[in-house]
Amino acid sequence: MATKITREVLESYLECKYKAHLTLAGEQGTRSDYELLMMETREQVCLDAPKRLLVQHKEGQVLRGTAVTPAVLRRGAPLLLDATAEDQGLSVRFDALQRVDGPSGLGDFHYIPILFHGAEKLGREQRILLELLGLILEFAQGRVPGWGVLVHGRNCEVQKIKLTPNVQQARRILAEVREIQNTATPPRLRLNGHCQVCEFRQRCHTQAVASDDLSLLRGIGEKEVARYVRRGIFTVTQLSCTFRCRKGSKRQKRVGQPHYHALQALAVRDKKIYVLGSPELPTSTTRIHLDIEGDPERGFDYLLGMIVETNGSEVRHSFWADSPHEEVSLFERFLDVIGSYGDFRLYVYGSYEAAFLRRMVKKLGRPELGERLLPRLVNVLSIIYSHIYFPTYSNGLKDIAGYLGFRWTERDASGVQSIVWRRRWESTGAGCLKDKLTKYNMEDCVALKKVTTLLNAICSGQPKVGESPTVNPEGHQASQVEEMESHFNRREWCKASFLLPEFEFVNDRASFDYQRDRVFIRTSETLRKNRSRKRRVKGRKAIRANRCVEISSQKCSFCGGTELTRSQDGRLVRQVFDLQITGCGIRRSVSQYSTTWHCCAACQRRFLPHEYLRLDEYGHSIRCWSMYEHVAHRSSFANLAETIQECFGLRLYDSEIHGFKASLARYYAETYRGIQSRIVGGHLVHADETEIHLRKTGKGYVWIFTNMEEVVFMYRKSREGDFLRELLSDFRGVLVSDFYGAYDSLRCKQQKCLIHLMRDFNHDLRNSPWDQEFRVLAADFGRLLRKVVATVDSHGLRKEHLSRHGQDVAAFFQLVEKRDVRSEVAQGYRNRLLKYQHKLFTFLDHDGVPWNNNNAEHAVKRFAHYREVADGRLAEAGLNDYLVLLSVYATCEYKGVSFLNFLLSRETDIDVFRKNSGKRRAPPDLELHPDGIRSTRPSRNRSLGGPLGRAITTTAPTSRLTNTATSTNGVHERPSVVVGSKINTARRIV
Repeated sequence: MATKITREVLESYLECKYKAHLTLAGEQGTRSDYELLMMETREQVCLDAPKRLLVQHKEGQVLRGTAVTPAVLRRGAPLLLDATAEDQGLSVRFDALQRVDGPSGLGDFHYIPILFHGAEKLGREQRILLELLGLILEFAQGRVPGWGVLVHGRNCEVQKIKLTPNVQQARRILAEVREIQNTATPPRLRLNGHCQVCEFRQRCHTQAVASDDLSLLRGIGEKEVARYVRRGIFTVTQLSCTFRCRKGSKRQKRVGQPHYHALQALAVRDKKIYVLGSPELPTSTTRIHLDIEGDPERGFDYLLGMIVETNGSEVRHSFWADSPHEEVSLFERFLDVIGSYGDFRLYVYGSYEAAFLRRMVKKLGRPELGERLLPRLVNVLSIIYSHIYFPTYSNGLKDIAGYLGFRWTERDASGVQSIVWRRRWESTGAGCLKDKLTKYNMEDCVALKKVTTLLNAICSGQPKVGESPTVNPEGHQASQVEEMESHFNRREWCKASFLLPEFEFVNDRASFDYQRDRVFIRTSETLRKNRSRKRRVKGRKAIRANRCVEISSQKCSFCGGTELTRSQDGRLVRQVFDLQITGCGIRRSVSQYSTTWHCCAACQRRFLPHEYLRLDEYGHSIRCWSMYEHVAHRSSFANLAETIQECFGLRLYDSEIHGFKASLARYYAETYRGIQSRIVGGHLVHADETEIHLRKTGKGYVWIFTNMEEVVFMYRKSREGDFLRELLSDFRGVLVSDFYGAYDSLRCKQQKCLIHLMRDFNHDLRNSPWDQEFRVLAADFGRLLRKVVATVDSHGLRKEHLSRHGQDVAAFFQLVEKRDVRSEVAQGYRNRLLKYQHKLFTFLDHDGVPWNNNNAEHAVKRFAHYREVADGRLAEAGLNDYLVLLSVYATCEYKGVSFLNFLLSRETDIDVFRKNSGKRRAPPDLELHPDGIRSTRPSRNRSLGGPLGRAITTTAPTSRLTNTATSTNGVHERPSVVVGSKINTARRIV
C-alpha cells in the first residue's frame, strides 16, 4: 500500500472504492481517451485560473508551493497557490487557499479552499472534494470553512459553494479511506457508471465476469446489491434463481411495468430472450430511426442522423453543426425532411432525443411543432426496459445490438468517445475526426433499426399460452415469461403443458381420478362397490327426528279471525338440523315441524303459520359450532362439511357454511361496534397492521386495535393512515405502536415499541460487527433499557417506581445528542433516537402503559395463521364478516371467556355473559357414534334415560303440545306450547 493519501486517491474514492484501493497500492492501468482529455482540460484550467486570481492580488501578497501548517497560515497571506498539507499518512495538494474574515485558531481570519477542475458542470464529486479539503484545513487552522470556491471549465468559471457545517459525510469518507490504507483486505468490487472511462475498466470487468458478480447488471444500484448480499445472493446466477412471475390483479392499474433484475439475470443465464407481458410497438407506413450526438456538459447537440424507411425504400440523412449557433439550423433541416411525410413514427433509443426536440421547440417558440412531433416519438428503450429481457448485462444499444450481431467500425465507439472526437475536432479541425463522428452516428441509426425490427417481430408474433415461442427471421428465439412460469405455478400443482396433442392425450389419461374411475374399476371389486354405493346416495337421505312439533295458528294471518278450519288434504313437514352441545359431549339433534293449510271462515283465505314459513334448515348451535371451529381452529369450510358429514351424518355444502358466517357476523355486528367504542374510549390503545391479498381486489391491509381486554380488527384497502385521525379523534390516552409513519401525525400521547427498536439494533449489529461507534451506541441503549425493565419486573407498570428513571433517560439523550459519530449506521440510529426521544419512554409517566406492543402483535398472530390458508382466496365481504367474528373471539380470549359458550348463549354483550356465566367445565372424553360425538362417561341426568347419546323422542299427537326433552349448553327447554300463533319456549340460564 502507498504510505500517503493524496488528492488523486480522494478523487478515486469518490468515483469507486476499489479504484482508491488500487491507486493506494500503486497500480496503474491504461487511461482512456476521455480521462486524458479531462486531464488536459484540467491542466489548462490550472494554468489559466491563477492568472485570473492574481489580477486581484499583488505578486508580493501570494505564496507559492508552501506547506499548509499553522505557522505558515498565521502569516496571513491573502492567497496561497499550490500549497500542500501533510501528516504521517496524508499528502494533499491544494490548488489555492484564500484568506477570509472569521475567527479561527489563527486569529480573526481563516482560509477557504479553491479547487481547479476541468468539468463544465458542477457535480456531486466536486462538492464533496471541496468538503474534504475543508476538513483537512481544520487540522491546520482549527476551523472548518463554511465556503469553498470552484474554478472549472475551459472558460474558468468561478462558483462559490456553501459547505456542509458538520461535514459528517466528509469525516466518514476520510475515515474509510484511511481504513483502506491501513488494511490489506481490498473493498468489494462493484462496477458502476465510472467504469467506462476508468483506467482499470478491463481488469475489473474481467474479475467481475470471473466471479459472476451482481454488479455486472448495469441497472442494479449499490444499495440493492447490498440488500441481496445480506440475503446471501452474491452472483448473477444466484439472482436468476429467485425470479418468480407475479400475477397482478385485473382491477389493479399500473402506470408502467417494473423491471425485474432477477429476470434479467435469468436471461443471461439461459442465453434467451424473455418477453414479459404484452409489449406493443407503434408502427406506421413511414418509420424514421433517429440518433443525435451532443456534448451534455455544454448543452450542445451538433450531429443528427436519421434513416427513413417508407414503401420498402431507405433514405439516410446526416446533419452537422460546426458551432452552437448552427444548432437551430440543424433542427430546421430535420424539419424539412420529415415535413414531406404525412404519417410517420420517430424511433429513438432513450430520452436524449426527446429532450433535444423539446428544447428546440421551446427555443423556436413554436408549440405546434411539439404537438406534432412528440406524440409520434417512440422510445424503444422504454419498451425493452418493461417487457423485453435480452441476455445482456445492460439494456444499452451497444450491448443489445452487439448481441444481435451488429458491429461498429471503431472498436472503442461509444457516447463518451464521441465527446472526445468532437472536442479534438474543435481544437484541430481534422476531417478524419468529423468522418468518424458522422459514421458512428449513422451506425447508431442502423443499430437502432436492427433492434426495432426484432422488437416489431416479437410484438407482432407473441405466442399464446401453449403455443411455440416466437422465432424471428434472424433466428433469435423469444420465450414468453408467463408460459414459462405456468409450469411452476403452485396453484396448478405442477400441471404440465404439452406442445404435442398426443402427449396431452396420454397425460390426461394418467391422472389418479381417471384411472380409478375408468381403468382400475374394471378389475377391482372394491372400487365397483364404492361407485355403486355413491350412486345410490343422492341428495340428503331421510333422518329420523329426535322430536316432532306440530305448528298451528289460532288467528287468521290476513283478517285476524278466530274461526279457522284445517285442511285434511295432507300435512307439510320440515326438518331443522342442529347440534346438542353440553359439558358431556355433542350429538345431532333433528326436529321435525309439521303443519297444515289453515282456512279462515271470515275471509275465506288459505294460509300457513308464519312460524312454519320462517323456519331455518339449520339451528343456532350448529352455526355456532361451525364458526367456532372456523375462527378458533382455522378449519376450512370444506373440512367442516366433511367433519359434519362424518361425525353427525348431516350433508352440508361450503356455500351453506359460508352463510353461517354471514348470518353470525350480522348478529354480532353490535358487539363488534361496542368493542370498538370501548377501545377508543379507554386510556390505552395498541395498534398494528398487516397485509392481506384479496380475490379480485388485490392487496389490502388489516388494522388491529386492542387494549388489555378487547381486540378489534378492521380492513382497509391501503396502508394510508388518514382514517386514524377520525377514529382516534376523541382518544385521550396513550397509543402504543411501532415506528410506522402514519402514527406520527396523531396528536395523542404515544409510546413506541421498544422491542421493535431493540430488534432493529440487533439486526444491524449482526450486519455491522466491526462498527465500533454503533456498538457503543447500542450498548448504552441496552444498559438503559435493562435498568428500566428490571424495575418493571420488580414493581410492575407503576408510575411511582418508573418515574425515577426520568433522569437516566434525559442523560442518555443528552449523551446521544452530543456524540459525534461518523458511521452511516450509527448516524441513522442517532437521528432516529433523537426524533422519537419524547415517544420512547412515555410509559414512565403513566400507570399501566406497556413499553412494547405485544398485545397487538399477539392479536396479529391470530389473523396471520388464518392468512396462511386464506390469502388470495377471500373476497372483501367475506373478510369483513370474518373480522367481526375474529374480534369477538380474540376479545373472549383476552377476557378469559369461552368463545363457544358465548356464541351458544345468544348473548351479545361479553361482559354481561362473563358476569352471569359459571365456571367452565373440563371437556369429557368423546367417542364417535352413529348419531354424533358423545361422551364415554354416563350422564348424571337420569331423566334423560342414561348416556347423552341415547335420545328420547316423543311424538306429540296432532294437538297444540309437543313433548320434548333437550339440553343445550346449560339452556333447558321445557315442552313447547302453541299459544295463539307462536311457539313459546321457556328458558332459564343455569
